[in-house]
Amino acid sequence: PKRTLDKSRDMDVDGDADMGEFEDAYEDEIEEEVIVEREEDSDGIEMMEDDEEEEDEDDEEVAEKKRQVYLPGDLLGEGETLQVDNSAYHMLHPMSTNWPCLSFDFVPDNMGNGRTMFPHTMYAFAGTQADSPSRNQVMVMKMSQLHRTINDDLDAEDKNDEDVNDLDEDPILETRTIRNYGGVNRVRVLQSYQSPLAATWIDNGSVRIWDTKRLMDALETPGTQVPASATQPLFTIASHNNVEGYAMDWSTDGRLLTGDCDKKIFLTIRRNDTGASFVPGTKPFRGHESSVEDLQWSPEESSVFASCSADKSIKIWDVRAKNHGYALDVPNAHDSDVNVISWNRKSRYLLASGADNGDFKVWDMRKWTDASGRSTPAAQFNWHKGAITSIEWCPTDESVLAVAGSDDQLTLWDLAVELDAEEEARHRDAMVGPDGTKREVPAQLLFVHQGQSQIKELHWHPQIPGVIGSTSSTGFNFFKTISV
Repeated sequence: PKRTLDKSRDMDVDGDADMGEFEDAYEDEIEEEVIVEREEDSDGIEMMEDDEEEEDEDDEEVAEKKRQVYLPGDLLGEGETLQVDNSAYHMLHPMSTNWPCLSFDFVPDNMGNGRTMFPHTMYAFAGTQADSPSRNQVMVMKMSQLHRTINDDLDAEDKNDEDVNDLDEDPILETRTIRNYGGVNRVRVLQSYQSPLAATWIDNGSVRIWDTKRLMDALETPGTQVPASATQPLFTIASHNNVEGYAMDWSTDGRLLTGDCDKKIFLTIRRNDTGASFVPGTKPFRGHESSVEDLQWSPEESSVFASCSADKSIKIWDVRAKNHGYALDVPNAHDSDVNVISWNRKSRYLLASGADNGDFKVWDMRKWTDASGRSTPAAQFNWHKGAITSIEWCPTDESVLAVAGSDDQLTLWDLAVELDAEEEARHRDAMVGPDGTKREVPAQLLFVHQGQSQIKELHWHPQIPGVIGSTSSTGFNFFKTISV
C-alpha cells in the first residue's frame, strides 16, 4: 500500500517492541572559553589589529546571512546543518518509538477545554506497523510535564513566570499497550470522554473497535495492568471481506464510516438499546471508481458525509438515501489521487482536500462550480513537493489549516491573510535565497515545521489550542508554534 513505512527497528531481548521515549531536543552544550592574546607596545597600550575594519565587514556579512530565510529545497553549504530555532515554538517535544505508527488520534480527557497553562498533559491512541503481524500493538499514551520550549531570548519578566521556571524538567511518557495481530493503517477515536472508543483499520481487511476508557483508567494508577477483558476488541467489523482500507471517521453519536480499497463504504451503527453493541452495514455505499482514501462526517448535518478517492473525485453522501448513492460529485477535484479531506468545523461550508501531486485546495460547498459548470476551488496551493498525506482545519480558528506532505514538511496556513501592495513588496524582499534570487512564497504560509521523515498524519489537539501532534517514520512530534 502507498502508505507503508520503513519497519526496521531494534527489538528488546524478549522480541517485543518498547513503546518509546521522549527525545532530548535541547541537549546541553558546553561553550569553550576563547582567550585572545594581544600584543602590547612598550607603554602597555593594547595594539589594534590592522584588519579590524575587514573583520567588521565580515560581521556584517554574517549578520546578513542570518537574516536570510531558509526554505525547504535550499542547498546547505559545506559543514552547515539545520537546527531548531527555539524562539519559533512555544512547545516542542520529539518522541521516538521502536515501531513506526502510521496513524494516531488524540483521546479526550476531563482536564477541561481551552487550557493554555504549562505544563500540558495529553493522551493519544496509536497503532504500530511492525516487521511481522504478531509484533504489532495498539496503545494509549499519556504524555505529561510537557513544558515550554527553552528559549534564551526570553526577557527577564518572562523568565520569572511561574510556568517557565522548570523548563529543564523532562517530559514523562506512560503507556498501556495491547497486542494486536496485524499492522494498523489508520486510527480514529470517538471524541467523547465518557466513551472514547477507538477504531483501527487493520491491514488484513478488518476494523477493530477498542474500549479506550479502560486503558486510560489503567494509566491513572501507577503499576495497574490492563484488565484482561480490555485486551480484546469490543467488536470486529468484517463487512469489507478482507479487503484492506484506510478511510474511517466517527460521528459524534458513535456511528462509524469505513471505506476500503475496493471502492466500498460501509456504515456501522452503535446500538446501546439492544443486545449487540454494534450493527455493521451489509449494503455498501457505491459510486467511486477506485480506492476510497478518506471520509469525513459533516459537522452540521448528522446524516451527511464526504469522501475522496484515488479516482480524483470528491463526493457528498446522505446516509438516508435508499439507493446508497452519492448526492453530489466533483469528478475531477484534483489532477491525481485525492488522499485526504477535512471539513471546517467553524465555517462548515468549507472543505479542504490534498492530492498525490502535492497540491491542496479549499472548496466552498455553496458554489462547487463556476458559470460554465467546471469544478472551481475557492483557493489552491502548490507549495508541497510531495504527496499530501494529512490535512486538518484548526478547531479554534476557521481560517487556519495544517498540511503535511511526503516532502517532510508540515505547514501552517492562514487563508485570511491578504497583503496590500506595500506589504506584498516587503514580503517579496524578505524571501531571498542564499544565491540572492527571490522565491515565490505565498503570503498565507505561516510556518514550515521540519525535522521528521515521511510525515504520515497530523492532528490539532481538541482541548489545547494551537497544539499539533504529528507521526512519521522517525517518531512523533508534539508542538505549538508562535504563529497560531
